Amino acid sequence: MSLSLLAALLLHASPAEATLSLLEPTARGCDWVRVNARTSERRILTTLEVDCQGGTTALSKDGLRGALRFWRGGVSAPVLGRPTFPEKFPSPAFKDRLFEVETATGAHQELPLPPIGELIEFGYDASQRLLGLTVQRVTPEQEHAGFAEVEGQRIVFDSEAPGHPLLAHAFVFRDKAWVRLTTEATDSIRGIRGMVLRKKLGDRASAALDPRFTPGDLDDNTLLDQLDTLAPEQPEGEWSLLKRGGMSLAVWATPFEDDMLSTGLVRRVEGHQALALPGHALHANDLAGVQVRGTWLLVTLADSGGHPRLYRGKTLVWSSETARAVTFWPR
Repeated sequence: MSLSLLAALLLHASPAEATLSLLEPTARGCDWVRVNARTSERRILTTLEVDCQGGTTALSKDGLRGALRFWRGGVSAPVLGRPTFPEKFPSPAFKDRLFEVETATGAHQELPLPPIGELIEFGYDASQRLLGLTVQRVTPEQEHAGFAEVEGQRIVFDSEAPGHPLLAHAFVFRDKAWVRLTTEATDSIRGIRGMVLRKKLGDRASAALDPRFTPGDLDDNTLLDQLDTLAPEQPEGEWSLLKRGGMSLAVWATPFEDDMLSTGLVRRVEGHQALALPGHALHANDLAGVQVRGTWLLVTLADSGGHPRLYRGKTLVWSSETARAVTFWPR
């Protein structure tokens, strides 16, 4: 791509399309930053005196409030073997913490965690309510009985479910406390994924950085011949088509339970060609988060959102080796 053509594309790009949300470690702690990758304009939304490791974010629909959580699960794990970018192991002193931020002023407050179960996902619904979804282990007595009593409500477990029975709770943060909204039966395979209120959650890093995707078939023999030379011996998987927006990617996908996960072995599909992404640093043993907005492609490590690469067409526009939880800023 010529420099003049690239300049024209960037000139006509919507600024919102290239605006990112990210966490950046500093000497003061962890900055939550809004960055326009096209113009390099940066705005620090707030600074928290915590380590950025394990950080993940969520934003309200109006963009006026955000929530940040720092937890052991917000790290990247390899499919197998040694990861390309090893994470430091959280120390015994690592504390699961949750904050809410006013994005206009930077004011923030630490929130308690929901009182029952382990917090799995959080975010804002269309009414700007902060919701938290948790899972709780059941006792051997409850599992044997096939049900649990929760505040007078009988929750019956599905005896045909493949995993161990669990309780899934939905809470709303109201009047400085978490209030339980619903409780549902689930299992160790589904977790909170079947909860009705999960579908109401808005923009959040945990969803954007999830490596699970619905694979499409690649039936172009010319393309497959190119990809077959790149196929790794491990991990187990297959070349699959990942389509988002108007963009097509060939991804080495590896199975996990009933899902397929996108690995870091990614190629851009243009016609009959499988094109490498310039500056791409992930490999087949890494899990990848793939995000598309318009003509922009953002590839990061899954879950942690680290080591991001932002592309426009065939050009690497922006990258970072320190940022985490990198997602597109909600429109």
